[in-house]
Amino acid sequence: MRVSSKIISGFLILMLLGLVVLANQLSLIHKMQLINRDLSEINMNSAITVLRMRELTVVLNNDSRKYFAVRDSIYENLINESRQDLLDDLARLQKTVRSASEHEASTKLAAALDDYWRVFNVFKLQDETDSEGLPANLTNAIDHLQAQTEVLYEAVKGSMKEQVAFAADVGRQAERVTRLAGIFAGLLGIVVSVLIVHSINDPLRRLTKGTRAIAKGQFWHRLPAYGNDEFTELARDFNVMTEKLGQLDQMKKDFVSHVSHDLKAPLASIRQIMHLLLQEIPGSLNEQQKGLIQLSYNSAERLAAMVGNLLDVSRMEAGAMEYDIAPHDLLPLIKAVADEFSVQAREKGIRLSVDCGRPSAFVQCDRDRIVQVIGNLFENALKFSPGNSEIITRIGEGQDGEILISVSDSGPGVPDGHKERIFHKFHQVKYGKKIAGQGVGLGLAICKTIVEAHRGRIWVEDNPEGGSVFSFALQSAASEETMKCGQTA
Repeated sequence: MRVSSKIISGFLILMLLGLVVLANQLSLIHKMQLINRDLSEINMNSAITVLRMRELTVVLNNDSRKYFAVRDSIYENLINESRQDLLDDLARLQKTVRSASEHEASTKLAAALDDYWRVFNVFKLQDETDSEGLPANLTNAIDHLQAQTEVLYEAVKGSMKEQVAFAADVGRQAERVTRLAGIFAGLLGIVVSVLIVHSINDPLRRLTKGTRAIAKGQFWHRLPAYGNDEFTELARDFNVMTEKLGQLDQMKKDFVSHVSHDLKAPLASIRQIMHLLLQEIPGSLNEQQKGLIQLSYNSAERLAAMVGNLLDVSRMEAGAMEYDIAPHDLLPLIKAVADEFSVQAREKGIRLSVDCGRPSAFVQCDRDRIVQVIGNLFENALKFSPGNSEIITRIGEGQDGEILISVSDSGPGVPDGHKERIFHKFHQVKYGKKIAGQGVGLGLAICKTIVEAHRGRIWVEDNPEGGSVFSFALQSAASEETMKCGQTA
């Protein structure tokens, strides 16, 4: 399913759930309105009718007493009117009864009214007066009629209570349904949101990881491409792109490796010929000729160093760099490298010094490769240090028993934004005018690879006195002899 379809489906589910909850609430509200209408119209009217019937039974009792006391036709007419009013109210009430108890009470009230009327007519025909009261049978009939009216009144009140209780139940039910629907809607919304966010975040996270891998040169990295959404299409295009980049990168590596290897033999011949010329083996040279050949020889040396670095980079990228790890004392190695650069340093008026507070510094390392690291750092410091300055190499103890080697110079320094990137291949810090003898940016990258292959660390910091401090740390090894550290190279 496409991402847009997932989002639309999620919102449709939430909208559908909202409509279902809304429909249920509208149904409950309609039911509550019907109950309220019954309470306000039908039940209240029934209660008023029953109260009026109670009053009519009292009037009927009083008029009956007066009639049998004086036998006046006026009271007989009043009795007829009261009876008719009772019959009319009872008829209206029977049309709106809502419960079995009301229906039963109204039926018994109608029977009691008929019984009263029958007894009244019987005693009316006897044409006798009784000033002391009603005949016993008529009294019983009236009492029974009033009692049935009270029963009907209680039935109507009971029906109203039932309606009120039912309304309360419906309200509580509506509250429960609303609460449950709200909780369910919230949970469903969270689930749908999590699923949608998960379906978007995971591919984005994989894509971010993939782009970072490509930025590091890991062109073998591939993204999983399954499904038919937009991210799958992007993953397929990404994989095609990385495959093309990998092919181009491999072509570049092969080209550099082959060219570097092919250049090595002619360069060696050129260097050897110039060396023989400088030794004047073929014949004597004047000073001008010697100077020109010396310049050519120095250029050939730099070119040979560049070719050597390119070959080292090719071996590192191919994973073919070999290391012969054994315990070595760094102090004589550093002093030997300093001696090699002493002539070059004197020509620029730069002093080389080694500062050590310990007699020896044994580490597990490949001697030649560590010499290569130290030589690259010395060469880098000599390139950027001004004349009449000093390059100091310090050997001390780092974290967790590490041996720490640092080379300090008085050059222009490394800006903060380049302190990490300077160890990347072909990265160079631009200082305006190009410095003579500046390489192509492979030396520090090779140093980083060699040091990390020894499970060490390498970094650069600002020199408090101006310039830079390049440092690397290696794990120490047990020493078998004590060696003193020279103070000046």
